[in-house]
Amino acid sequence: MASGGGRASSDPFSDIAGQIIEKLGEIGTVVDYEELERWAESEGIGKYTLRMVLCDLVEKGEAVAPEGFCDDGCGIEPPKPKKIGVRKADPKDVERVKAYLTEYWSVGLLRLFDDMARAGVKDVNEALKEVIRLGHAELSRIGVVNAYPLRAAFKKG
Repeated sequence: MASGGGRASSDPFSDIAGQIIEKLGEIGTVVDYEELERWAESEGIGKYTLRMVLCDLVEKGEAVAPEGFCDDGCGIEPPKPKKIGVRKADPKDVERVKAYLTEYWSVGLLRLFDDMARAGVKDVNEALKEVIRLGHAELSRIGVVNAYPLRAAFKKG
């Protein structure tokens, strides 16, 4: 089994999750699920363990998978997705969006996208999804991004 990048953990699922993220990074941002399953088998990771850990990574937002991949089904084995991917938000872009939201704590989606594009954020959509996933903001149903009150903790100086 791979060393998992030198991680020492007493939780085997954390180790497997680390191995999966490492493998996804090696292969590329989008991976054929069957290729990932073959790799897992060669590493001694069972297909149910692989699916369980992948679902955990998807729920945490560290990986992406097609809709329905992690749903509880009544069948013995849920359907296999065609592709599994790694979340691709650039950490610098996420920080830029967070910094913007400390100044403009309630902003329309179009204005946010326009301002962030001018500020050099490459993928505003992915960066905003990550900011929302991290709990720093919410997107209202009318297209307004609202930063949460803990935004003051992100202000500089």
